[in-house]
This record gives sequence, structure tokens and C-alpha cells, in this order.
Amino acid sequence: MEKPYSNLKLAERGAIISILAYLLLSSVKLATGHLLHSSSLVADGFNNLSDIISNAALLIGIRLARQPADRDHKFGHWKIEDLASLVTSIIMFYVGFDVLRDTLQKIFSNETVSIDPLGAGVGVVSALVMLGVYFYNLRLAKRAKSKALKAAAKDNLSDVVTSLGTSIAIAASAFNYPIVDKIVAIIITFFILKTAYDIFMESSFSLSDGFDDSLLEDYEKAILKLPKIARVKYQRGRTYGSNIYLDVVLEMNPDLSVYESHAITEEVENLLKEEFGVFDIDVHVEPSSIPEDELIENVEKKLLTYEKRLYAKQEFDTLLADNYTLIDDTGHEHNKAELIEALANDQVQFQNFELESISQKTKLIRYELDGQIHTSLWRRHETWQKIFHQITNKTD
Repeated sequence: MEKPYSNLKLAERGAIISILAYLLLSSVKLATGHLLHSSSLVADGFNNLSDIISNAALLIGIRLARQPADRDHKFGHWKIEDLASLVTSIIMFYVGFDVLRDTLQKIFSNETVSIDPLGAGVGVVSALVMLGVYFYNLRLAKRAKSKALKAAAKDNLSDVVTSLGTSIAIAASAFNYPIVDKIVAIIITFFILKTAYDIFMESSFSLSDGFDDSLLEDYEKAILKLPKIARVKYQRGRTYGSNIYLDVVLEMNPDLSVYESHAITEEVENLLKEEFGVFDIDVHVEPSSIPEDELIENVEKKLLTYEKRLYAKQEFDTLLADNYTLIDDTGHEHNKAELIEALANDQVQFQNFELESISQKTKLIRYELDGQIHTSLWRRHETWQKIFHQITNKTD
């Protein structure tokens, strides 16, 4: 249980590193962009400024998400991490559209700019810094299993691309191609908007309890490898932050006891936690459908056949339970090993064969044979076995 909380603590480190890197780069880019009158460098600086705000929101969200479950939040506060990502995307949308509007105004006003090629060096240095931050956060996101930090790492990568684009635009403007600066500025704003869109879709998907169906398919395949599970009837997954909560309905053999069924559900829970990292699993068990040959009319025919096979000394070991007991007409008890000597090895004709259903898996059989009344108790535990037989003399 402590692992998810320690993961969030680890993810905080990535958010702090990003904030420090963006704070440094945005200050340098905005100052240099205004000094050199570079709209693309200013746009990239605003991009980094929006990243400071978004990573600050992410940091706050991660810290709030670490709060333990309480009376009003039975499942904890994990979703605050997704909410912080959603707020971040909205901020990025605003900044992206604002920078796009400013760039378009400069294009239509045909404003000329004076570009110093030294500005290209700022973009290259920025790209190298953010490339290092990207790899750091990507590795940290995998360790912490943090979707929010992984999204932040993608944002870092987009900053690498946009910073390189800025350098290209500045260099082109220095060689009297100022339109390249405007075009790259537009491209940069679209990188901001694209990243904002991706973060928005991922966070809103999680907040609305969306879940990846392919994961459910993987879970089902793994579960069905366990014995005595007939079918995975239903699955419902949702995420709270980076933690997966899963509801599973399993169909099992109706002959299993409550203890056996519970033991299997624990196997399922351990499998999903260890192999897939599922945080919380709720397993519900239902009896699987009764096969057609287990319907009462078919069971009667089946048990009649089994009784005849026993008298013919067929399938003796499989049809009699190990704790089988026979009480003969004299009142003496016989066990399974002793019975084989007492059975006739010829065809028998049962009279007045009757079946009484004690439960779904316990049946009482009565019939007459050689002037005596025979009573058998059969029980099904995956297969039918006779556990008791009594012979009494028929009275007029």
C-alpha cells in the first residue's frame, strides 16, 4: 500500500526539476527574444512559461493526491493528479492561442524584425537542456508509474523540437528570410496546442472513468490460465491517478465450496497485482451454467448407469468415494476395499428406481434388487461419486 505513495513522492522530483529548468530557459528566451525582436524566440519563451505554470499545478496535484483516504474520499485522493493535468492543459491552451494570435498579428501587419544570429545559440542550448530533462523525467515516470509525469516528459520533448525550430528560424532570418521566423512561430504554437490537447484527452479520459479495453483482454487471458475458472463474465476497470481499480465477475464450478472459491479469488488478486500492477481488485464469484447432462432428468439416467457399472465392477475406483460406506442388510459396515468382493459380476435389473434431489450436487437414489431395498447417496464434486449405500430387507 505504501508503494503508490512513494511513487508520487518520486514523481514530485521530476516536477521540481522541470520547474527549475523552465524557469531558467523562459527567462533567457523572453529576455533574448525581446532584445533581438524574435517572435519565434518569444513564442518559445511563453511556451516555457506555460510549462512552469503547468508543472507547478502538477506538483500541487501530486502532493494533494498523496493524502490518504478519509471519510469523504473512500478511494483516496488519487484523481487530483488527473485533475491537475486537466488544469495544466487548459493553461497551455490559453497560452498557445494567445501566442498564435500575437504571431498572426505580426504577420498581417508585415512587421519587420532585426535578428541577431546569436539567438540561434539560445535555442540550441535550450534544446540540449530540455533533452536532458526529457530523458530524466521519462525514466522517472517509468519508475514512479506516473501518467502525469510521463505527459510532462512528452511536453519536454516537444520543447526540444520547438527550440530547435526556433534556432532554425533565427538563422533563416539572419540570412534575410524573415518569413521563416513567422512560420516557425506558428508551428511552435501548434506544438503547444497539440501537447495541451493530448494532456487534456488523457486526463479527461481518466476522470470520466475511461479504461483501455486491451488491458482487460490481457487480464482475462491471464485469469483463464488459472484452474477451475470457467469464464470471466465481466470486467470493469478505472484509474485513480496512476492506480488501476478493477472489478471482476468470475464463473466457477458450482461444486466448489466457499472456501475453495475464496482461495481462487485470492490467486486472481495476487496474479493481477504481481503481473500487471493492479492496485485494487474486487472479485465476485458466480456459479457457472449447469451443463445439459447435469439437468435432473439426465442425472437420473446417468446415476442409474453408474449403479449398473458398479455391480459389473466397472470404474470402481472413480465412482466410489474414498470414504465410501456400505451398510448391508445385517447392519454391518463395509468400506470401499471390502465392497468389491460383495458385488455380483453380472447384469442386474433394478426395479422401482427413484431419484430424490437433496441439493444441486447431492442426490438420493432408491431401487429394489433381489427383494431388497437399496438406498444410495451420490455427491458431485466435479464428478459424481457414491459416498454411501444401505441395503435393507423389504417388508410386506
